[in-house]
Amino acid sequence: MNYIQDRDYALTLLTLASEKNPGPWVDHSIHVARATEIILRELNKFGFNLNIDLGYNAALLHDIGRYKGVTKSVVHSYDGYIYLEELGFSGNALVCVTHSFPHGNKNIEFAAAWNLVPNYMRATLINILNQHSNYDMYSKVITLCDALADSNGFTTLERRLVSVGLRHGTTLYTSLH
Repeated sequence: MNYIQDRDYALTLLTLASEKNPGPWVDHSIHVARATEIILRELNKFGFNLNIDLGYNAALLHDIGRYKGVTKSVVHSYDGYIYLEELGFSGNALVCVTHSFPHGNKNIEFAAAWNLVPNYMRATLINILNQHSNYDMYSKVITLCDALADSNGFTTLERRLVSVGLRHGTTLYTSLH
């Protein structure tokens, strides 16, 4: 899989996306990248061999699909996936999807507002998750960091869940997600 290695290029993509749709998602993405960098550095101290720039950039762009607008559903995951795939960065594209599905292809209905996702997008997302059911360490760490960072910085999982719930609503599955 091809990942963006250059931080300046990743930041340029985020900046261009934020010009199309400014909002708190941009600062959230920056904080997710910072948290990812910190955790990957610590994992490397314990024998992992993780590329810090690769993880940082993937985290920075995990929500890039929001350039099309903010939705209550995982449509941004699909939009980010398509955008980064078209640029040739399949690894970064995959992270756009995996961060929204912490359970992988299991319990897919846990995803935020799954019922709002058009059928063709659902089919694509399910296919991606079926092909990549074993998340690599980058996807796992970025998914965790997505839940630990908001637009103001680092937070607790509980505060983040309440924040997301207030903005996007909750379902029977929110606490399981």
